[in-house]
Parts: sequence; structure tokens; C-alpha cells
Amino acid sequence: MLTLIGKIIDYIVPDADDEETEFADNLRKLPVFEKEKEVFERCQIHGKITQIFNGQGLIDHEVYFSFDSVDGEIIPKVGDKVSVKAIQTQENGGWLAESVTVDAATWQFEIDNFKDGGSSDCKKQSAVVGKVASIQNGKGRINENVIFDIEDGCLGEFKPFVGDWVKADVFTHSDVLITAENVEPLRSWTVNGEITLVKGDHGYINGDTFFSLDACLNSYKPKKWDPVRITAIESEQGKCEWRATCVAPRTKDARSLGAKTNVKLQTNGDGRWTIPGQRPKLKGGKTILPKKLDHYPVPDSLRNSVIDNGEVTAIEPALTEVLDIDNYIDRFSALLHLEEIQYEIDIREFDLTRVCLRPVGEYLGLAVPGLAEGRPSVLTGDKIILSIPGDPDGPYYEGFVHEVLSREVLLKFSYEFHSKYNGEDYNVEFTFNRTSLRRCHQGIRLAVKQLGIDFLFPLNVTMKTPQIHIKKPVYNMDVVPLDTTYINYQKPQKTPRPQQEDTEKTKTLSSTKYADINKVKEILESCNDGKLSGHKQTKADVPMSPEKPKKYLASISPWIQDEIVFINPDLNDCQKTAVIKIVLGQSRPLPYIIFGPPGTGKTITVVESMLQILLRIPSSRVVACTPSNSAADLLIERLYASGQVKVCDMVRLNSFHRKEDGIPDVVLPFSASGEDLNIISRYRIVVCTCNTAGSMFNLGLKVGHFTHAFVDEAGQATEPECLIPLGLVSGADGQIVLAGDPKQLGPVLMSPYAKLFGLELSLLERLMERQIYCYNAQQFSEYGGFDPNLVTMLIENYRSHPSILHLPSKLFYFNQLEVKADPSLTHTLVNWSMLPTQGIPVVFHGIRGEDLREGNSPSWFNPGEAVLTVQYLQSLIKQTDLNIDVEDIGIITPYRKQIEKIRLLIEKLGIERVKVGSVEEFQGQERQVVIISTVRSNEKLLGFDLRHVLGFLSNPKRFNVAITRAQAALVIIGNPFVLIQDKNWRQLIEYCVKNGAYTGCDVPDLDRPDNEHDKSR
Repeated sequence: MLTLIGKIIDYIVPDADDEETEFADNLRKLPVFEKEKEVFERCQIHGKITQIFNGQGLIDHEVYFSFDSVDGEIIPKVGDKVSVKAIQTQENGGWLAESVTVDAATWQFEIDNFKDGGSSDCKKQSAVVGKVASIQNGKGRINENVIFDIEDGCLGEFKPFVGDWVKADVFTHSDVLITAENVEPLRSWTVNGEITLVKGDHGYINGDTFFSLDACLNSYKPKKWDPVRITAIESEQGKCEWRATCVAPRTKDARSLGAKTNVKLQTNGDGRWTIPGQRPKLKGGKTILPKKLDHYPVPDSLRNSVIDNGEVTAIEPALTEVLDIDNYIDRFSALLHLEEIQYEIDIREFDLTRVCLRPVGEYLGLAVPGLAEGRPSVLTGDKIILSIPGDPDGPYYEGFVHEVLSREVLLKFSYEFHSKYNGEDYNVEFTFNRTSLRRCHQGIRLAVKQLGIDFLFPLNVTMKTPQIHIKKPVYNMDVVPLDTTYINYQKPQKTPRPQQEDTEKTKTLSSTKYADINKVKEILESCNDGKLSGHKQTKADVPMSPEKPKKYLASISPWIQDEIVFINPDLNDCQKTAVIKIVLGQSRPLPYIIFGPPGTGKTITVVESMLQILLRIPSSRVVACTPSNSAADLLIERLYASGQVKVCDMVRLNSFHRKEDGIPDVVLPFSASGEDLNIISRYRIVVCTCNTAGSMFNLGLKVGHFTHAFVDEAGQATEPECLIPLGLVSGADGQIVLAGDPKQLGPVLMSPYAKLFGLELSLLERLMERQIYCYNAQQFSEYGGFDPNLVTMLIENYRSHPSILHLPSKLFYFNQLEVKADPSLTHTLVNWSMLPTQGIPVVFHGIRGEDLREGNSPSWFNPGEAVLTVQYLQSLIKQTDLNIDVEDIGIITPYRKQIEKIRLLIEKLGIERVKVGSVEEFQGQERQVVIISTVRSNEKLLGFDLRHVLGFLSNPKRFNVAITRAQAALVIIGNPFVLIQDKNWRQLIEYCVKNGAYTGCDVPDLDRPDNEHDKSR
């Protein structure tokens, strides 16, 4: 019984903030009333809706009402004129609406028009995901504002309950009328279980699934501990997260096999089958993930040690220890603190003294030098502190960034500061948002607690039964494998047809780029029923062909391959292997790694795997993350392009400070910024950055809410950053997939201490150094050198000319990369006039120039190399028969000053749209032509360069990224006498000399030992 309006509001808005808090406060100001008491007074008034929140509202700031009291199907909104019948339960008590009628002029036309079949203005929106909030008079409401018809608006035999999570197509008829059709459950699964409680007209299965007696088939009367087979949908029924829509009894024999869930047989090496036993149930239900994000402050002693150039290992001894489960939290906490300290030091460089602000509407504008270049990096929501010059005891004024322009930020301070500000000068101190680092701290602690030692430091893999149900067929001796590299599926017929007619009717997925969703579902359903595998073909069923029988993939049973229907028919064998292994999920909870060298289709493989899980596992929910927004947007674009994903299936969760105009058009329909995380977290696929995934911890989700986690470009994330989304999936049955290339650049760090002590090592790379993940050519010679249950290395390169691909394949990828790129792209420059040898589009242009620095700048530039770079650029543009667009040319150089000089020369020549940047800026990108300026040329400083890893020298990852961006031509400009000191650059020079691709200055003596060359001048 609710006796106080305050209790009502606490129930409605337990975590209200901002506008919600204001609304709650307004309701709390109303006088107290009690529903159970006799009516003290009644009245009938005409008024206007002044506030609405979560199915509740106020009329004229005084009369409380709920949506249930609103007559008709209309959804009320602020500003609607209404007629109200209200009651008062005591003298001076609050008013409560018994009925609310929205004035007819507002909505009757829309409702009449809808009942007549819809108006020309009716606009179909993509879809909606939400929870059934109410069911009344044959109508249901989703999320309080979408109406659907129970009989005609639901797909199939679905009968919704309040609390069911659903997806639907929605139609907007006006601002006040939104209807839904094709309402269906959001997630479902079929599972074995047992009745744990029967009470009146309902009961519970496995303690976590609610069912009503109406769901029992054939008048079945359930009893406690009965074994049952159920189909359940996601639904909030008290503490239960599932509602059974179909309950059927199982035999006692099935129960005796321990079939708690989908029982799948597991094959051993000797060919025998193992029936898995029952695991003990966890006591106390599922673990709740933490809602509160702690602060994890930097210890003052560590900060002082860094600032004073002290011995940080004396403060944090775990930094020098070998990483293990015991020091895991201490070590990574220290590394994150060191990185944060460097942030604090770096941002102080951008502080401003004695600057004034200018009024810009409701804001104050602050001009920030270097803002366009991201130095400093300022985001919406960041805090900026003002202080009075020359007054150390004066107040600090705190302002927040509301908008970031190209050269100015718009700030809001206190109302008092805005009203009094009159152009005075202030000192400006920039700050950075600590939320990302705090989420990393939380991630490492959850990893130790939830993922544990077996995940973080794996020693062996225990194979589980597949997470999808595939029946092993009983083959007939007359069965002949279909003779194509992609599986052609033929629907079984009761009576064999003549060969010609049957061939014409063969269903194939290889004729289009993406399979039709209905065909895929039809095939998947028949796979689950065993129809395909049970079809016995006659010789007349199979077309005669002189071609060889289909080649099956290694490490995967042929009958499993026959059952897997690929949505993208253009996948190569390695990609198919990875997809099948991920879909089977037998190595879970250990992460499966997609090792994707440059241009091998890593993201395509990730997308196919996600689609297979979406279609094959109805109970799945995937969180897919990347370190960057651009990579996350690419996942959305690829998933959308497949044609298999609706808006109600997938959401792109953005951070709140991301501007809409920076989001690609194709991504916008899927985009959300966290206004309602509870609904966002229910989508079947949630795509976001690793860091933004941490916002979902605020919901207090249960472990297992997400069943699968994918991290693309995992090699570019720090281990704590990568662990943020993995914590959402932690659990024995959760599956994790990491995709990336440990041979390319890792995460970008600011702190030299953090780099030195290991934060630069990604989780992907660290795991691949473990014995069970690492390369073993002898043990896994048939599978590319890796255990196929844990790693698939993609080897078919679709990017580069063979001459460009040869060296990185030899140096970094075990000489396994295969050229599969389209020659119409990769061979476009084989006749370029600047090539030393026609047909080999690689150039090393040797120049013994001079590297310089300006003033106190630490950045180097090389005038000779800059001029030569622009000459190659001009040649590409002038040779018109090459048909090269300037946007297809990229210039890579390691120093910011050299970037400035080259850009200045290009601008003077009137050449636009050529990207000039560092290796980091080009990672993950490709260009038809890449020109590299290495800059360093002072042979007297060779030892210094090598020790401090300046530029490209002695950094194999940076070298690898630089030489693998080009598709059709690669030009390297540099001093061979400097570069030859590094073993990788030495091999590049040797390769160019051997193949006639070297030009320019004399070549160093390649037969002399490396350490002899610094004495050659």
C-alpha cells in the first residue's frame, strides 16, 4: 500500500536526475493523499499537461495522473489540453486524476484516419525495441508510448505479457499516435529444465524462468521436479528474466542423462562420444555486475616520484615483477596511474594566462590555440578552471564545455559568473575527463574476479560441446559431395526428379553477394531439424561434372561444414574456418583469436561471425567493441550492408560528447547516445567503443546479460581497456572473440614509464605469447602453425601488389601471405615512369640529406627528402595515363615538423586532398600509392637513434605498418647508411637492390656486418 506521494515517486523514479529530479520534486510538493480512504471531494476541470515522465504526469502543475487513466489510445504529451475528473482524499490533500480525456481536436483525426487504413502522412519508422508496459482492452503498449493490437499486431502465435521484451515495426501517424505491427519476442531459446515450483496458476523452471499454466501443452499438469522441454522468451517477471511460452514434459529417461540444457554430444580423439554431466548450480542466483564506478585516485607518492624523476619502482614494486594473477591488479593499477600522471603533466603545457572570453549567446567563448589539431584535446563535458591573475588566494571558477568549435570552445559557468563577467582577463587551466581511466581500473578488477586465472593466464584448453545444435547425419553410400567451392543446398524431395529439372531447381547462395535472409532462415531451420543431413541423394540428384569434389576445411568435420550456410559467399577458407570455430564456440570461455595481417579481411570475418550468431542462436546478445569510433562505425556499416540486420536488432552506442554531424549517414539510424541505456542494452547487437561499453555497468546487469563479446582491432587497445567490455560477458558459457594483428602498432600511450613497464602490450599480443596460443609450425603444420581451436591466421591478402607484399610476409607473417588482390587495382602503376624497373612498383630512393630542428623544437625535418617527396607526387599527377586520384596517395613520415614542411610545399603547388601523416594516422588505412619519408640522415647519431627508437628505426611494428599501406606502388625515401643499421630496413634495402628497385645515392656495402656501417664515413 502506497500511502505517501513521495513513496510513489521513489518507486517511479528511483534514480531520477536533472529534469527527472525536477519533476519528482514537483510531485513531492503536492499534498499527501491516500488511495484507500474515502473520497473527500471530486472536481471536473479543463487544463493543460505540464509535465510527463515514465508514464506519469502533472496537469497544471497540480493534478497527478498516470497513463492508465487516459481515455482512448492516445499518448498524452506536454501541452495537450485535457478534461479531467479528479479526486481529493482528504482536506488540503493532493488531487489525483481518475480519468483524463485529451481534447478531440488534438487527436481524433489521426485515430479515425488510422482506423480507415492510414493517412498519406503515415511514416513507417524502422523499428522499436522495448518492454510491454501494459495490456488493456485488446491493446498493448510498448515503452508507454507505442500502441499495438494484441490480435492483429503480433507475429505468429505470440501472445505478449506485461514485462516481455519485444521488437516491432512502428508507424508514426502524428506526434501523439504511434502504433506497432509485427510485434515479436526480442530473444528466445529452447532448453531442457525442471519444474522448481508450482503455485496456483503459474510456476518456475530452473528457478529463473516463469511460466503460466496456459503455456503447458496438451493439458499437461506440472509437478515439482518434473523434467520439461521449454521455449522461453526474454521477459521481466519479478526476479525472473525469462518467460516460458511453451512447456512440454520430458521422459524420465531424458532426465537421467543430465540434460539440463541443450544436450550435445562431444567427440573424443578416439572417436567415442561423451555425454556431458550436470554442473552444480550457483547458489544465490547470478552475480550482479557493479553499478558504482569508483574513483581510483592517483597516489600522491607516485605522482611526486614521477614529477621529481624518482624511482617509481620503489613506490610500486609490482612494476618489476613478472605479471601473474597475484600482482595483476597492483601492476595494472600502477600502469594506469602512471599514464594519468603523464596526462596531467602534458595538459599543463596548454594552460593559458591572461586571456579574456567573449559572450556567445548563453555561453562564454574561449579561443584555444591548437584546438583544430587536437592539441589540447577538448571534449564536450570537460571541465575548465579560471583563476584571477596575480591572486593565489582568489576563487576558482569552474566551467564546462558545451560545444567544441574549430578554434573555440563554448563554456557555461555559474549563473552569477555569467551575469557579472565584463571582459576581465583570467588564467585558464585545462583538465581531462578521468572516466575512461576509472573504467579501466574497474575492468582489471572485474577480470580477476569474474574471468579469473584460467582466462588471464591460460595453460590449456578444455573443449566444450558446441553452442549450436547440429545433428550428425547418417550418410548413404550413394551420397556424392557437391562439386563447388561454396556449398550448394538442395531441398529434399519425396520423389527424385530427372537430372535436368532437378539441377534447375537447385538452391544456391553463391549467385549473389549476400544470401537472402528468408533462404538462410529456411536452410538454418532445416539444419536444426536434420532435414538436409538426412536427405539421401541418388546419382540422378547430382549433376555430372568433370571437376574435383569439394575440398573440405581442415580441423572441422565435413558434415558440420555441410550444415553451415555462409551469408557472405565470398569468404575464403581461412575466414570460413574462423567463422565455424567461433559459431561452434568449443573453446569458450577462452578467447578465440582472429589473427588478421594487413588486407586479409579481418573485419569481414568478424561481421560474418556476428551474423551467424545472430541467426543461429536466438538467445544470444552480442556486444561488439573497438578502440576507436571509426572502427566501430565500420562494423555497423558492414553489418548493415549484409542485409541481415534490422534497426531493431542492432544499436550503435555513442559517447554523449560525440557530435551527430561526425557520424556517417549509414550509421545514424542505428545511433543512440545513452539516453535510455536500459533499452539500448537489450538490443541483440550493441556496437560501441571499448570505453563506452563501461557505461552499461551503471545498469547493474547480471553476468551473462551479454552472451558474446567481439573486440575488433584488439591489438590497438591496452589490456585494461580491452577488459572493459569483456567484463560484461564474463561467465563459464560466455564467448569472447579478439580480432587484430599483434605485429602492427599497439595502443598509443603518453607515459614513457607506462610504455617501459608493459602497458603498450595488448591483451591480444600477450595471449599470443602464451604457449597454447603461440605459433608452433611443427605441432600445427596443417593449420598454419596455430591451434585451430584457439587461433585462425588469415593469409589471403586482398590489398597489395606481390612486390609490396613479399617482404612483410617474410619478416612478420611466417612467409604465408598469399596474393589475392585484384590486378586491375594492384598493377595500375607497373608502367610508372619513376620506377627503376618497370613491372616492380617498389622504389627505394637513397638520399644522404640533412636532418634539422628549428629552435627548441624536438621534432626533426629533412628539406631534401621533403622536396623529393613532392617530386614523386607531381610525377604521379602529371602522368595522366595512370589515372591516379590525389586522394589515393598517402605520404607517411614520423616527425610532425616534416609533416608541416611537406604540407607547406604541397599547398604552394596548389595540390589538395593528399593525406600527410604519421604511421599511427595511417594504421588501418590503405592508399593506392604510399610515399615514405624517413627523415633521419645524420650518420654520426646512429647509436643515439637506435637506443632511443627515434622514428622508424628499431621499431618493427612501425616499420610493418608503414610498408603495408600501399596497394599499387610503394616509394621509400631515406638515407640507406642510417637505415641499414636496423635489421628490417636492411632487408628492405637488400630486396630493392636485388630486384632493381633501388635508385639514388650509392648503396652501402651490404656484405659488411651491421655494426661496421657507422664507421664508413
